[in-house]
Amino acid sequence: DVYKRQVLNLIRDTFGLSTASVGLVVTIHALSVAIFSPLFGNIIDRIGPKKPLVFGLFVYGIAGASGVFITSYSMLLLSRAIMGIGIAAFFNAITVTILNLYEGELRNLVMGWRTTAISVGGIIWPIIGGFLGDISYNLPFVIYSIGIVLAVLTIIAVPATPGGKTREKEDKGTIITALKKRPKLIAIYIFMFFLALFLFSIVVFLPQLLPSIGIESPLSISLFISEMMIFAAIASMNYRRIRERNSYKTIILMTLFAWTVGFLLISLAFSAITTAISLALFGLGLGIAMPATMTWAGELVPVSLQGRVLSYLGAITFSGEFLSPVLLAPVDDVLGLKGVFLVVGIASAVLFVVYLMALQDDTKGKT
Repeated sequence: DVYKRQVLNLIRDTFGLSTASVGLVVTIHALSVAIFSPLFGNIIDRIGPKKPLVFGLFVYGIAGASGVFITSYSMLLLSRAIMGIGIAAFFNAITVTILNLYEGELRNLVMGWRTTAISVGGIIWPIIGGFLGDISYNLPFVIYSIGIVLAVLTIIAVPATPGGKTREKEDKGTIITALKKRPKLIAIYIFMFFLALFLFSIVVFLPQLLPSIGIESPLSISLFISEMMIFAAIASMNYRRIRERNSYKTIILMTLFAWTVGFLLISLAFSAITTAISLALFGLGLGIAMPATMTWAGELVPVSLQGRVLSYLGAITFSGEFLSPVLLAPVDDVLGLKGVFLVVGIASAVLFVVYLMALQDDTKGKT
């Protein structure tokens, strides 16, 4: 969904929206994901991930593309909330499918490929979305229709795997039990909440700050911010090698350090060059953090719990997306746009210190 960021200013001007209201266009789907993810986690554990994956892609494609025909702000929010139901289904199903089909180094490789694919999409779709946005604010929504095509391809090409409860009937664990036995899961959940909050501070607020340095058109903003996804793709393509040499804790710490430097650069020395450096740092961290956290969470629990554990990870992640403009808009009102990035930079630094001191380490290449 990141390609929407470069047309935020057009949507804001079209509907006469405030900063927080235009942010909801990007993040309202996240509320639906947070609400429905646990439901789909239970479904995945019972019937396996393929059917939820297909269902989610169809809903995503239809609801997302409907934005092309919508002319009111309230209906736009409704369509994107429905789209979030589809995301709740396929976001969790994709991760469980990978965890079920692959093991060991091959799993690390495929998880890295997944993040690379997301990152490449974050490069291609902003360019297309920016071009379409120059024509009309609502044309970029047509890109969502790719979900329908992917649903058909999934039916044909993706093998079905049984639900975890079918394969591990003896496991009677619950999500609460898993959290008590594996407190690392709580640390992963907290990290992913802030990852999403930080990411959407860029998606929502940076396009509104870039015009102050002459970067104004939807296409130019999309090209500029796509740099973040280029570096995320580079990092994720090398994820397997990075994981072989570093523990999950080290990967998280490297990510938080890079983000801290990047956000503070934007807030304290804002220019085209420093922003480009900041986006590169955030992209590098994103490219290794996403596959690491999802794989780590899945490896900490038995197959019979993977759907539920990962569904709560998705719910918390998308809660961070939804709450990002809600929590940071007041900061913008008081401290301005640069102040937003100062605050998230400080938050990233605090997380770095806490995880450095409190998070138990693990063996390189293992959980």
